Amino acid sequence: MSELYYPEQTSTGYFLTRIAEGLTDAFDVQVICGKPSYSERGVVTRRREDRNGTTIHRMRATHFNKDRLVLRALNALTLAFTATVFALRHFQRGDRMLVVTNPPTLPPILGLIARFKGVSSVLLVHDVYPEVLVATKMMRSDGTAFSLASAFFNRTLAGFDRIAVLGRDMQALIKRKLRAIGADRPVEIIPNWGDIDEIASIDRTANPFAIENGLADKVVIQFSGNIGRTHDIALLLEVAKRVEDLTEVVFLFVGYGGQAASVVKHKAANILYLPRQPRDRLNQMLACSNLTVIAFKDAMKGVSVPSRMYNVMAAGVPIAAVAEADAEVSLTITENRAGWHIAPGDADALERLVRDIATPAGRSEAARRGQNARAALSRGYTLPHVLDQYRALLSDSEGRLER
Repeated sequence: MSELYYPEQTSTGYFLTRIAEGLTDAFDVQVICGKPSYSERGVVTRRREDRNGTTIHRMRATHFNKDRLVLRALNALTLAFTATVFALRHFQRGDRMLVVTNPPTLPPILGLIARFKGVSSVLLVHDVYPEVLVATKMMRSDGTAFSLASAFFNRTLAGFDRIAVLGRDMQALIKRKLRAIGADRPVEIIPNWGDIDEIASIDRTANPFAIENGLADKVVIQFSGNIGRTHDIALLLEVAKRVEDLTEVVFLFVGYGGQAASVVKHKAANILYLPRQPRDRLNQMLACSNLTVIAFKDAMKGVSVPSRMYNVMAAGVPIAAVAEADAEVSLTITENRAGWHIAPGDADALERLVRDIATPAGRSEAARRGQNARAALSRGYTLPHVLDQYRALLSDSEGRLER
């Protein structure tokens, strides 16, 4: 169960689609989701559709502008209502349910229905609530609202038989939240993956995307994907301003989200903004860079793991991970020498790195670390590896845990 699913190409929609279709060799897979409302908003889809071995059931819900928080919340509530009706009508004892945390309205009620119906349940955590609301300045960590929301979502976690998370920092946070209420549930790490067969390094001089956008002879610093509230876009814009004297350096922003407008209105000569690119251009776009920056705001450790890093690694591009040192993205990059770690908000360190990469020696080192990134991806972050973990997790969930 997921709000986002095919034909959505946002990260959650893409990953949940590939997981569901990859499990059809072991299970009868039924998908309960919303209609396209993000990257493919407006695309006409059928309420029920058979695709690649799965049966898709699309729920009715409102489809207001997701960038307005009140309207986004209304979308999530109406989806939760129709999904609840569907679950009460169709879930049967012995079924196995996997539900993702986005939107946060789905897990609480579906966890209860699973217990009532005798369905074994797995919660897949993409974002941790309400901590993600604190990181985006939508809630104060010292307020009553946070305390109430935290207690509610901690209980939601305990309502599932098993929990899957995307990284080590997230695993530690979820275990702390369970201990806070005296609950004990298995919390397993199953990362996302990169499309190693579809994405590879491309020589810049032969890269159509780089050539079309005048980047073939530039030093390209890229930020791509969701330009959302959890990312420190202001940090990149500040560093771009600081290095305007380096005329060969271009900061490339590609994507959409709540902070895209702040990039668009920035008229600096060394900033290029492009809208989200079609998936068939993803390889060209990622491979056109000397460095990709994944910049989180402070307090994001354990709250979210950036799925974008895996395809960047597949493209053979090093990553500057702006995050706490023990965040999953930082650990992955430093352990594999696949880029550099930078403390949150450290504009001086990011500026030094950009200036270094603008030198021939710096570009050579960046290329070496990009090669390390692709090698690391091939060892442990591929779709077959991840599907094996989901098959094992769902097979183990046949018997519900003692409560």
